Amino acid sequence: MGNVSYSAHISNGKSAITSKKALAGVAKHNLRKYKSADYSSDNIRLIYGTTDLFQDVKRVYHREFDDVVKEYNSRQKREDRKIKDYFEHVAGLNQDMAVEIIFQCGDKKYWDEHWKNKNYMSEVFDYILECLQKLLPEFKIANAVIHFDEASPHMHVVGVPVWEGAKRGLSKKVSKRNVFTPQTLSVILQDKLRAEASYGFECYFKEQLAEKKKGRNHDLSVTEYKVAQESRKLADIKQQNNEEQEKNTKLRSNNASISYQIATQEQRHSRNLDVIAADEDRLETVRSSINAAETEYAKYEDMITDKKNNLELLSSKERELIEKTKIAESVYDLFRQGGNDDVRDKLIDVMYENQKIREENTTLKELLGKAYEFMKQFVIDGVNLLERFLESVGKVIGKIR
Repeated sequence: MGNVSYSAHISNGKSAITSKKALAGVAKHNLRKYKSADYSSDNIRLIYGTTDLFQDVKRVYHREFDDVVKEYNSRQKREDRKIKDYFEHVAGLNQDMAVEIIFQCGDKKYWDEHWKNKNYMSEVFDYILECLQKLLPEFKIANAVIHFDEASPHMHVVGVPVWEGAKRGLSKKVSKRNVFTPQTLSVILQDKLRAEASYGFECYFKEQLAEKKKGRNHDLSVTEYKVAQESRKLADIKQQNNEEQEKNTKLRSNNASISYQIATQEQRHSRNLDVIAADEDRLETVRSSINAAETEYAKYEDMITDKKNNLELLSSKERELIEKTKIAESVYDLFRQGGNDDVRDKLIDVMYENQKIREENTTLKELLGKAYEFMKQFVIDGVNLLERFLESVGKVIGKIR
C-alpha cells in the first residue's frame, strides 16, 4: 500500500440524520443550496440522484417500504396502529432515518501538489460508489455528489439503511445499527472499499492509498470530519490573514514613503511657484520699464528729430553767415576807407544777426546733448535709445540722399 490517505466518515452523534430538518440541512449543504463566498455549486458534480436530495430519500422510502407497509397495515385490526407514511413515521421516532458517508482520498497537503489532476477523482469516486452498492447492498443509495470546492475533493453519499428479518413490526425497516455493524465498518468500509479505492486511485494517479491504522474500524464521524475540515480551513485563513497583514504592513510602509516623497515634491513645487511668482513680478517690472522707455522714446523721438533738423539748418545758416561775415569784414574795411552811414548800419545788422544765430546754435547743441544723455539711460534688447535713434536718423538721411 502507499502513503495517500483514505477515509470513510459515517454520520453520527450531532451529524446524525434523525429528523426531516437534519435531512434538509444535509441536502442544503451537499448541493450548495445557499449563497457563500467559500463554496460554489459550479464546483460540485452530482453522480447519483437529483438536485432534490430530500425527495430522493423519500423515493427510496416509497420504493423499499410501500409494499411492506401495505402488508403490515393489512394485519392490523386497530386503525391507530396502521402506518400511513413510513417516511413520516420514522421521522417522528428520533432515530437515524438516513445515513451519510463521506469518502476522501488524499489530504490537503497532497492536493496542494496535485490539484491540477483533481478532475480524475470523478472517475475514482464513480468506481467507489459502484463498489459500495455491490459490497453493501443493504445501504440503499439516494444521492451522491462530489465536492471540488474545498481543500480536498470528497464525495457525500446519502442513503437509507434497510434491514430485513425483523420478528416484530415491519419485516423490513430502517435500521442503521443492524446495517452498519462494527464488522461492516471494519471489513467493508475500511478493508474492502479501501482496497477498491486504492485500485481506482492507482489507475489514474499511479499511487496507492495508505493502509488502515491498527485499532480503528472506522474514521472520524461526519461531525468530526467537518470539524477537522473547518479547523484546516481556519488554519488556512489564519495563514492567509498573516500574509495579508505582512502585505498591508509593507503597503503602509510604501505608502508612508510615497506620502513623504509627495510632500517633498509639493514643497519643492511650492518653492518653485514662489520663484516663478517672483520672476513674474520682476518680468512685469521690466515690462513696465520697457513700456515707459518706449513712451519716452516716442515722446522725444520727434522732438529730437526736429532739433536735429533745426541744428542742421542753423549749421547751414552759420556757414552762410560766416561767409557773409567775411564779406562784411571786407565791406567794413572798405567802409573805414571811405563808406557812408547807411553802409555802416547794414554792416552792424549783419554782424548782430550773425552773433544771434551763433548763440541759438550753441543753445540747440546744449539741448541736443542733454537729450542724448537722457536717451542713453534707457536700454531695450541690449541697445540704448540714443543708439537706436541715431541708427534710425542715419537710415532716414540715407534715403533722402
